[in-house]
Amino acid sequence: MAKAPAEDRDPLEALDKIREFFEGKEAIYIEKGALRVRVSNIHYDNLKGESEYVEVDIEEIPTEGLPVSLPKYDRREEPRPLRWKIGTNIRVHPWYFADYWDSPSYVGWSMYFSPELIEGVVALASSFPQDQPSEIGYRRIMSFITRQTRESLEGGLKRTEGLQS
Repeated sequence: MAKAPAEDRDPLEALDKIREFFEGKEAIYIEKGALRVRVSNIHYDNLKGESEYVEVDIEEIPTEGLPVSLPKYDRREEPRPLRWKIGTNIRVHPWYFADYWDSPSYVGWSMYFSPELIEGVVALASSFPQDQPSEIGYRRIMSFITRQTRESLEGGLKRTEGLQS
């Protein structure tokens, strides 16, 4: 079985790379809802045995039209800005890229760091009517992100094909 990229790395090198990509950066955070956040305090919570559990502080950046969410996950009435911690074991789920980081599917969070994608989500959310149900806003944002990431992948494939000609 092939090893995942982080399995061959020194755990501290992996943490340094994650910090380089994400520390202090703005992102669109997705987990049964969507909101704009800043990532900070990236550190190992546990570095023993098979675990390389990275923990991260998340703080909402108040943004017109956000947050939006699925029913039962509406956080609009909670004190602002929202703050919480997330984490993932990078030995189990070592996948991250300069503009994207996610957790294993059973955890469920993902973050998009592309400035163009963030700008697009902020523009879209600012156009939402105030009386629009939160779920509709969430679904519109997810459709936008899906289109943007698909177009980005297709553009990368076209550039790669051009190099092979």
